[in-house]
Amino acid sequence: MSRKQIETIKLKPETQKLIADYFMDVARKGYDVQDFDTQLKYGGTKLSLCQQQGYYPNCNLVVLKKLGYAITEILQEKGEQAALDCFQAYRELFSSNNKCQAGNEPAIPYVQKIEFLPKDLFADIDPADLIAPNGFRIPAHLNTWAEIQHYAAKLLVPKLLLAAICGIHNQFPWMDLDMDLNSTMHTMRPDPDKYHVNAGYGGGYIKQHTDGYWNQRSNVPLIIVFLSISNPNREPTGFIPVEAIFRIPSPNSPIYDSWRAIFQDLIPPDQTPAEFVKWVVEQATKPQFSFVMGVLGGDAKRGVYETPLLEKDPNYGGYLFRAKSTFQSANPEAAPVVEFTNRMIEFLGNENVANTYLEVSLSSGEVYLALNGAGLSIDANPDYEADGYAYPVKGAATIHGRGKLATIDGKIDRTLARGNSLQTPERTFYAPNDGAELLLEELKKCAAAPDRVCLDRNQFFPDKGVVSNLLQAGIRGNELKR
Repeated sequence: MSRKQIETIKLKPETQKLIADYFMDVARKGYDVQDFDTQLKYGGTKLSLCQQQGYYPNCNLVVLKKLGYAITEILQEKGEQAALDCFQAYRELFSSNNKCQAGNEPAIPYVQKIEFLPKDLFADIDPADLIAPNGFRIPAHLNTWAEIQHYAAKLLVPKLLLAAICGIHNQFPWMDLDMDLNSTMHTMRPDPDKYHVNAGYGGGYIKQHTDGYWNQRSNVPLIIVFLSISNPNREPTGFIPVEAIFRIPSPNSPIYDSWRAIFQDLIPPDQTPAEFVKWVVEQATKPQFSFVMGVLGGDAKRGVYETPLLEKDPNYGGYLFRAKSTFQSANPEAAPVVEFTNRMIEFLGNENVANTYLEVSLSSGEVYLALNGAGLSIDANPDYEADGYAYPVKGAATIHGRGKLATIDGKIDRTLARGNSLQTPERTFYAPNDGAELLLEELKKCAAAPDRVCLDRNQFFPDKGVVSNLLQAGIRGNELKR
């Protein structure tokens, strides 16, 4: 395959600063990308210096579209063509062109890394003040209004950035409505009591998986986005391409024998290894597998039953791969599919094949994107390609996991802000040269004075005095209680 494992885009320092300054300006005025709902069962918490009440399931699409437009405009003004091309490739993959069915877009790497924000932007932030679920806290040593406002704004920047990236992709932030972390963004930095928990919000080992495998198809995120806030180089995230799980090496390949040995006992006497793998892919598309998350918070049972492992989405034409090591099938004849998949993931995750397993470490301000098991195509009769493999399943989709996080001086010094996005029927991408007039009309419809509305990004978020009023009221931030 000609697809790159990882590709890095470095925005110019002046571009990074301009983007950071724009997000800081929006955050200082108390804007957020979600409208809170006071009626949800968990009660919720309130963002520091944002005039909101209740919990946070609802995304304000107008804010999302403004942010996406503004950042796209900055990228265009600064000539950041590589970043613009990157986002366009992701948008087109899930467009009506059905590139997923046509064999995918080879320009999309397995992992896309972007140096998006200045490396020192979060240098004065204590990661303990940025713990999900959005319980942003203000340190007691900050006393002046200006200090508090500046600090609170930085805590909101990751969420604004992740939301803007969703807009640029023409997608919608993923919000898992069954979770008590019901937000467009959460941070991956566990509390001390979660240091040894093998779950997404713990510090223990996390097996390779896709996010949202327990949800129905319409609510499984297509793209995963990570933003590094503190330096995580001691604890990288590991990615495995989905197509590598099902690819078939040529009998002349040096790894053929070791590959066949992984599942030799599963192959029926009347099948070759290649025929067996093709059978596995065919069976994986049938609704005969169950994915259960378990119980969160005592009342949040989640799971999908009798669903495909490789599920076709009629909206974008591609296949979605659900990955969870404990998935099962009630059909005994499908048991070899479960066993084969789990064995191959373990084999590839142990770095037994060169140039397949990829560990990614980020520094502060860097972002990486990856397709969350999505955008795949299936070929029932694949030919061997130049790299010596045949690909029954093809695409840039990945699954991800990580090793146990390192505890240093009694704490974990790693903070990633994570956001996911999924397809939405409503357009979210707008740019000066693509849909600007549509965005203008939309903004006029919701404006008190439509004749004053314009597409000046510096007027998108007027200061309504929200933060000043909160400061005067003595708001210092939220003390998070789990």
